[in-house]
Amino acid sequence: MKLQEKIDLKNLVFEFYKADVKKLLGAGEFNISDSDKNQLLNLAKSQDIKVLYEGIKTIFENNLSAEQFDLSIMLTLLIQRYNYFYITEQEWLKYCLEVKDLALQDDLGLYIDYVAHFFTKQIDLYVKNYLEILQTYEVNDWNEKFYLSLKNLVLEIELAEDFVIKLEAMEQLVIFLQDTKNIYASLEGVGIEERKKEFLAHSNEVKIVFQSMDNLINQILLDLRK
Repeated sequence: MKLQEKIDLKNLVFEFYKADVKKLLGAGEFNISDSDKNQLLNLAKSQDIKVLYEGIKTIFENNLSAEQFDLSIMLTLLIQRYNYFYITEQEWLKYCLEVKDLALQDDLGLYIDYVAHFFTKQIDLYVKNYLEILQTYEVNDWNEKFYLSLKNLVLEIELAEDFVIKLEAMEQLVIFLQDTKNIYASLEGVGIEERKKEFLAHSNEVKIVFQSMDNLINQILLDLRK
């Protein structure tokens, strides 16, 4: 059996999308036109993650106005989430070609040998990039205590050799980045506002990517256990 046949990321991503859209449309918090609602629903039928991602971007571009600020923020999060999924699917397909035929083993062995290996490399790349962002924006000069807390969380991910521990460290970073009240309080009145906005945008994207990655890994494991 081929690895791609055993673990089809595309199907998982579209299940996530259907749930995300159901939640978005069911919340009743946003003024979404009937046209955009139909487009969001129709994207679920495309079965192409690139089409899905580009479709969300088009809807976002149609709602760039002060009146639709809250909706545009929510669509930005969806764009980041499905951009990650699109990139990951492409990387996964390349990885599957490298693996070729699967060795005979149980599903736990498959998870450890292939899934954990793939996502470990991906996590390490995102961690390396985020550490560079911390240096580029000189966050240490804004608030040393905040910087050290954040950097230590990132280093825990980088240094973890066990995949489960790496995932747990990643989840702790997500929890930290979700605490916007603490982040804004820590950075209030320091640095250049435009630079802080850029840093916060990068940090929010890291949060969305790691949340989405965690969702994907957990669902893969659940499917393998069926």
